[in-house]
Amino acid sequence: MLRVIILFFTLVQSYLLIAQAPEKRTFSATIIAGLNASQIDGDNTAGYRKIGLNVGARAGVILSEKWESSFEILFSQQGAQSQLIKGIPRAFKCQLNYISVPLLIHFKDWEIVNEKNQLYQRFWFGAGISYNRLMSGYIDDLNGKIFIADITGNPFRKNHVTLMADINFFFTRNWGINLRYERAPMNIRENMYYNPHMIVFRGLFTF
Repeated sequence: MLRVIILFFTLVQSYLLIAQAPEKRTFSATIIAGLNASQIDGDNTAGYRKIGLNVGARAGVILSEKWESSFEILFSQQGAQSQLIKGIPRAFKCQLNYISVPLLIHFKDWEIVNEKNQLYQRFWFGAGISYNRLMSGYIDDLNGKIFIADITGNPFRKNHVTLMADINFFFTRNWGINLRYERAPMNIRENMYYNPHMIVFRGLFTF
């Protein structure tokens, strides 16, 4: 299923890029690769210690010189873990693998003209919401490892949403970096306080 989604997204992006005239861009496409630093309130650990992948692609609709809307399709590794102490087994680790689909609106500023006489905006400020579908995961603690699908008490929700705000900085018209904060306005386990949030740092290549 994931391969079908990625293939569909790639075909749509290719069509949009080919269909638009180069002198007047209506759509944009971006390849994304980076890392999540995440934690979960309610798991008795603290700190953004759980590092995971955040990779995928973004499609944008250019609304005006200053405004753009976008959606992304991402593979996002989230969760939490306790501090690792030398010589002692890690007390807790939660690994959650999601397919995430963020929808954002961006305000763009600091206009630049490059050597090819192409205009672009160096700063993008974004805000939006993301749908997250839990694909797999596990909890590993001093009692051993248990996979998410085998948890019966207070099971994890298959679907949840997160709110997000981010900033993008483009070094060139094509290359940039992204810093994002994301938090769920809901618990991700039933009948249990389990509230995730994370800081995301990613590299961007925009066509």
